[in-house]
Amino acid sequence: MNSTNKYLIIVFFVVFIAMFLLPSLTTDSFNKLILLYSYSDDIKADVANSQSLDTMKYIFKVDIFLELFSKVIGALSLIGLLYQFSREKNIKEAELVLDINTNFLSNSDIKKIYIMLEESKNIGHKTNPFTNDDIIDMANYLSFFEPFYELVQRKVISFQTIDQLAYRFFLAVNNRHMQEMLLCKPGKEIAWKDLYKLHYLWKKHRNNDVWQGEIELSHSEKYQEIIDN
Repeated sequence: MNSTNKYLIIVFFVVFIAMFLLPSLTTDSFNKLILLYSYSDDIKADVANSQSLDTMKYIFKVDIFLELFSKVIGALSLIGLLYQFSREKNIKEAELVLDINTNFLSNSDIKKIYIMLEESKNIGHKTNPFTNDDIIDMANYLSFFEPFYELVQRKVISFQTIDQLAYRFFLAVNNRHMQEMLLCKPGKEIAWKDLYKLHYLWKKHRNNDVWQGEIELSHSEKYQEIIDN
């Protein structure tokens, strides 16, 4: 048994015992309220059967506190259930990120583009390492991140969960040659609208702390138009 469970058990017994002590500690105003119920037929019958009114008041108050206790336990059970759901959601998010990472690393074409993006970054984007033969692989790299926008919007995952993948994302969308050949190619920008919106939200989540900020996607001509739409 872990320390958390021991703590909960102790709290349970303390509260349970308090339910039987509190009736004796209640104020006179509460006692007066109890007297209002002493005129009901059931109470009169019990008093007539030689039970003192003080005893009946005590039993009545115990009943009230036990009812309150059951409601508190019910509320705590609900909180525990919500915590369990939250915990399961976090586990599923972690598993999803692990699967995404595995798929990324196991795709040789995506890995090739990733290496080329790193090289392009290291030389300051002075020369274009990509050719027309790389277009499909470049598009696949970008498409890898497209579902993230819907997943975040639907609250299936959070940016906090996927933030470890931020570098790979911004490395691509903030690459001058990736922008010229795909993301910002005239007339084709709208095809990547989810990536534009993902860029906006992810950058906001990171408080503008992104890579290659001097040539980031937000500087493109259609960026604000797509974000506003």
